[in-house]
Amino acid sequence: MKKAIIFGYTMDMGGAERALLNIINVLKKHYQIDLVLLKKTGVLINEIPKEVNVKSIRQDNFFSTFHYIFFRYVPFIRKRIINNLTKEHYALAIAFMEGRAATWLIDMKQSCKKVAWIHNDVSKFNIGISDKEIKKTYSKLDNIIIVSKHSQKTFCEKYHISKEKTQVIYNLIDEDAILKNANNQQITKNKFTFINVAKMRPQKRHDRLIDAVKILKDKGYDFELWLVGNGELEEQIKAQVKSLKLEDTVKLLGLITNPYPYIKTADYFVMSSDHEGYPLSLLEALLLKTPVITTNVSGAKEILEDDKYGIICDIDTNSLANAMERVLNNENIKYIKENLKNYKGSNKEIIKQLFKLFKINSK
Repeated sequence: MKKAIIFGYTMDMGGAERALLNIINVLKKHYQIDLVLLKKTGVLINEIPKEVNVKSIRQDNFFSTFHYIFFRYVPFIRKRIINNLTKEHYALAIAFMEGRAATWLIDMKQSCKKVAWIHNDVSKFNIGISDKEIKKTYSKLDNIIIVSKHSQKTFCEKYHISKEKTQVIYNLIDEDAILKNANNQQITKNKFTFINVAKMRPQKRHDRLIDAVKILKDKGYDFELWLVGNGELEEQIKAQVKSLKLEDTVKLLGLITNPYPYIKTADYFVMSSDHEGYPLSLLEALLLKTPVITTNVSGAKEILEDDKYGIICDIDTNSLANAMERVLNNENIKYIKENLKNYKGSNKEIIKQLFKLFKINSK
């Protein structure tokens, strides 16, 4: 069996990391896979298939700190370490995370098919290496896969990379597992419920969502918001909820490894981000027939087919509050739930694209 190597960072709970697992599950039947992580950590580590060989660049010991500093800041040392990790012959090399991981592909001495993914809207997101290095690195790759049409446009324009070198392939979700896991637990709700499932970090703008809830509560609406997730801003979010006296409305549920019963139970999934690449949480909600409210981030219009499966609002607090108010008032949006009855997901077409990219015989 041919060998493939995939570069990532960690296996924390995130959309790109979950998409990586799904790519691995597609490729493992056709390639023997080595997965090289910057650090072997994260709640999704245990979901990596057992047949995948996982390597870690950074170790948990005193000397690893100095090792990592040299690896990060001294190109010669970095190339040496990468080549030590990639001595075997590979037919395929993938950088599934943008930025530094793509440079590791170029560091490899051996010649093979080299493919890198872009998961974010680079007009709003710094991928961690200089513009000069981005142009130099990505121009040397065989394929650049970008997860939405909007992100493709901003990437090519910002870095003056030919559109022909790129291809849009939407990220996979594990549709069968999501549908199965959604029925693993019975969740009850007492009133109209919004849900948000996201890592608590700046781009997700939980503060905007909580401010929108405050606007609606002050108008007299009775509802709940479930927040699923944890992260660097968790304490700040808790403090905001307390200061606005929203403890009875905003329920902080923490990190839940199987959020799907909650998403299925909620009335609407709501996303308040400043930017995204191709938000998988929206796909998961639609698969569970839960309609969506989202800010107008990259990928939203493609996923919702404009307003077929949900409401897209401007990226500001008042617009988000207005969209939520429309839902609470049930303002002529029954067509969204009707449309969702016929939503069947998109994995089959995505897998066809991946098979073509990797020259895999689908028979």
